[in-house]
Amino acid sequence: MEQVGFIGVGMMGGAIATRMIENGVPVLAYDNNPDTLQKMCDKGATAAASVRDIADRCEIVFACLPNAEICRAVALGDGGVAGGGKVRIYIETSTVGGAEIIRLADDMARQGVTLLDSPVVGGVGACEQGRLGVLTSGPKDAFERAKPALESFAGKLFFLGDKAGVGQAGKVVNNSVAYAAVLATSEAVALGLKAGLSMETALAIINQGSGANFFSERVFPETILKGIFEGTGAIEIGVKDVKCFLDEADHLGMDTPVAKAINGIQKTILDAGPPRRDTMTIFHYFTDLAGLPRQG
Repeated sequence: MEQVGFIGVGMMGGAIATRMIENGVPVLAYDNNPDTLQKMCDKGATAAASVRDIADRCEIVFACLPNAEICRAVALGDGGVAGGGKVRIYIETSTVGGAEIIRLADDMARQGVTLLDSPVVGGVGACEQGRLGVLTSGPKDAFERAKPALESFAGKLFFLGDKAGVGQAGKVVNNSVAYAAVLATSEAVALGLKAGLSMETALAIINQGSGANFFSERVFPETILKGIFEGTGAIEIGVKDVKCFLDEADHLGMDTPVAKAINGIQKTILDAGPPRRDTMTIFHYFTDLAGLPRQG
């Protein structure tokens, strides 16, 4: 396979790039954190000197970045991807919302670069286990050109049509449900502990019944049950992701009271501090409410 560029090889981007390397795709990587970039090189990537270096050396460039402001700067700012001499297809795996990805696609197209809107669903664990969902929309010819690289890390690859923004819509649909699940599971397990159940039993009961979900079946057993509260991403990312859902609903003229409630609880937990803590520390908020000692 041809070499592809990858910008942003932190938690999620690093998992994707690692999967690509394991499946035979040469990766030229860049991250503004030198330690993060070195870890990626230790897994087989080649280090690029800059964003522009990648865009000058690869026709297909991936990005996995934390927010819309950084995505725009990387794509179109000074030294950004759009000014590269070789790049032809830019694959944005970040979650930035439909309106922003459409603006990015239009602005990139004016500079001769085709953007594929390709957010992912399933998280780091799903990627490592080959179960990651990849939701791609954009021009079909660009999709077919990039398909081997996309398939190298996708457990299931969805092509959602030729317009940027549809991939983002699919992603926020998943995210709203996911964050409802993590909040509800955390609250229910805390109540179970308060009532005298063990965490193992509370989770087993949920998973035996109709409440079973991704967090109760996979994430809680692999993290909180083992006293691990890192590795699932910062709480701030979840707040941003559900806000993208609310923005999409506003664009469509649709009221979404459940998502509004989820986002309100997320903000309350975020404001309790400290910043940049892992999503699974949401559980601490509910054990605090229950008057229980914190796990981990």
